[in-house]
Amino acid sequence: MGKSRSRSRTPSRTPRKHHKSKHHKRSKSSERSSSYKNSDRFEKIKDRSVKSRKRSHSISSTSSSEASVDVMMREKHSKKHRVRKMDEVERLAEMERQRRQREAEQRLIEEETAKRIEELVKKRVEEELEKRKDEIEREVTKRVEEAKRIMEKEMMEDLERRREKQLEEERRRQYIIPYAM
Repeated sequence: MGKSRSRSRTPSRTPRKHHKSKHHKRSKSSERSSSYKNSDRFEKIKDRSVKSRKRSHSISSTSSSEASVDVMMREKHSKKHRVRKMDEVERLAEMERQRRQREAEQRLIEEETAKRIEELVKKRVEEELEKRKDEIEREVTKRVEEAKRIMEKEMMEDLERRREKQLEEERRRQYIIPYAM
């Protein structure tokens, strides 16, 4: 046989420190009781699983009580399924409602923001117009006066051309009339 690996203590070494274990060991009696409980639990689960297994629907192998249990289990399952499905549908409907509400709130915020911006711009334009009112009036008056001068000049030139034409006509008449007689 091989050598033993146990260490013998030597007096020169310092004694080892023993730390408390974080893991609690169970006594054998508690292990027995828990395994007993587990076996009971296992039996109950086993009985349930045997009852809940699907059975064939042949007339010869199925008794009426087993069939009614099977139908009841299916109804119970379908009710749970319907309830889960309804919960899912309601959850989705709620999410959609919240999404629409957020979108509506967002639209209202955007409209309100646009309205405020429009009001601020209008107010600033009015303030600027009020500040520059005199300057704008002077500029308008200046342009009007300039346009008047240009029109007067054009009218005077036009009038002068007409007079010259009239004088020309009159001279022609006077020149033609003495020769005709």
